[in-house]
Amino acid sequence: MAVDDPAIGLQSPEELREVVLSQRRDLDALRRENEDVAVLIDALDGLLQLGDDDDPFAGVFAILERVFSFTEAVVVAEDAGPGSALTCIVATDPHQVGLRWPRERLFEKVLGGRVTATVTDQPALYLPLGARDRRALMRLTRAVGEPGFDRRDIALARKFALLASHALAARAANRLARRANHDPLTGLPNRTYFAEHVTRTLDGAGDRTIALAFIDLDGFKQVNDLYGHTSGDALLMAVADRIRDLIRSTDVLARISGDEFVLLVDPVESRAGLNAIVERLLAGLKEAFDIDGHTLLLSASIGVALYPDHGSTYAELRRNADTAMYHAKTTTKGSAAYFDAELGREASARTELEQVLRRAVRERRFRSVLQPIVDLRTLEVVGFEALARRVDDEGRLSPSAAFIGLADQLGLLDAISSIVIDDVLASLPALDAAFGPHTTVSLNVSAGQATDPATMRALLERLAATGAPSRFVLELTEDAFLSAGVFQAEIVPLVERYGVRASIDDFGTGYASLSTLLNITAHELKIDRMFVTDIHERARSQTLMEALAAATSKLGITVVAEGVETADELAYLRACTPVDLAQGYLFARPTPVEQLVAERAEIEARLRALRGGVAARAA
Repeated sequence: MAVDDPAIGLQSPEELREVVLSQRRDLDALRRENEDVAVLIDALDGLLQLGDDDDPFAGVFAILERVFSFTEAVVVAEDAGPGSALTCIVATDPHQVGLRWPRERLFEKVLGGRVTATVTDQPALYLPLGARDRRALMRLTRAVGEPGFDRRDIALARKFALLASHALAARAANRLARRANHDPLTGLPNRTYFAEHVTRTLDGAGDRTIALAFIDLDGFKQVNDLYGHTSGDALLMAVADRIRDLIRSTDVLARISGDEFVLLVDPVESRAGLNAIVERLLAGLKEAFDIDGHTLLLSASIGVALYPDHGSTYAELRRNADTAMYHAKTTTKGSAAYFDAELGREASARTELEQVLRRAVRERRFRSVLQPIVDLRTLEVVGFEALARRVDDEGRLSPSAAFIGLADQLGLLDAISSIVIDDVLASLPALDAAFGPHTTVSLNVSAGQATDPATMRALLERLAATGAPSRFVLELTEDAFLSAGVFQAEIVPLVERYGVRASIDDFGTGYASLSTLLNITAHELKIDRMFVTDIHERARSQTLMEALAAATSKLGITVVAEGVETADELAYLRACTPVDLAQGYLFARPTPVEQLVAERAEIEARLRALRGGVAARAA
């Protein structure tokens, strides 16, 4: 009996059966195709979840079991670009990892992009993989006697290989983009990416208030010097993690340089809410950090600028936040400051001073002044400390305290030091004629300069070229001596080799203690004036001075007392301490060499009078 159906026409039973079977086959094929799509989607999800630190080919290998049925599998990759050796990088049998594979003709085809199945006693399926300029192949095998890989497997393998290669290419592109936009140490946005993000945010900000907070760590350099850069890096990562824990999900944190972070606070719902965030950061960063078994304490100085009150662009906000941070750091470290009109005037003055300093360097408008150093037993001049002064347009000398910090920040310190040392060396003949060639000359060197081998080698060679390097004393801050790295390992032997002496300047104002003297090499120690002022009336200062002088005397270290300004202070130092040398306004102020030479007789008369006064007190 025939069937009359407009869709299929008049069909015999045999024809109808064939139509049904054909439709069933099409349905089965469609079902298999849907299953394959589902498998590939699952595989793609796994590929997209590969971490940045994962080997890309090993990551693909881990996803194979979701797609194919196999007994064993290996991934073989080129070591370094096309034509290089093949090495097994991952396998179900770990004994195969690391084995070399010959570049057979079949492998070349697969590496070129061809999916291949072989029908032997042990069926095998080969799939190509590519990630940027590195090629690999996967080989899947089934046990002897198991069904081989059919056309469906080959079709699926082509799709999987293409999918995996595209996923790896996208992953590589994402990694490159992330590396370009993020700090490799902390994973935070970097300077460029953050600036672009803030600019986009400001463009769409409308009339809402946004804050930019500049965060600068206090004392971070000492961590690097004391514990090394590895611990310093670990501390930076810990700081980044802690700040992220203290801010809101809408705020964005970036690291823009060594120990400087910038925070975009968006939105600012109220000044009180912003204050709460800033105070939370200040308190949180004062809590101890456990780094490599050391308990480290530090703080942060924070400057804040508001949009739109303090700027409409990222550059303006960052500059003003930086100005506020600088004010906080110079006023009270570990505090916060908000930008205002007064700080704007300070920033303008600082910018003006920056231009003045740059011009002064170009025109070599710096010179040295010398302050006598006196032997406390004989009250005779035995040396001089050379100090830097800037010469203004009227010929007046500005003290170093007015410019040295900014010069260091601007990277001008080396140039200024070189000009001043030229002046000192040119002054030696006149100085020697007046006070004798036996006198020493002390030169101040910053911690940054002291830990730079090239800078120190050039300086030492200049001093050695005078023919009398032993008369020079390099005054270095405690930071340099406490460096865990280059200073003790490289600079100290260099100083000793050239025959120059080293002095610890302003001892007691930083991180050093008496115990540190056991582990450092110094010929001289200068005690800061805070311990000398009114020492005859201050029992604590007396105890500290006596202990310090006694300890250094046993270590063979000369002690210099700075800031001696009264006869009472002098009398106490001479009568009650073993301090060797002293300097201060009581003896003479820092003076240009020509004036110092002209006033030699006056200085010597003052010293004779002081000797007489001390003798009268003793009687």
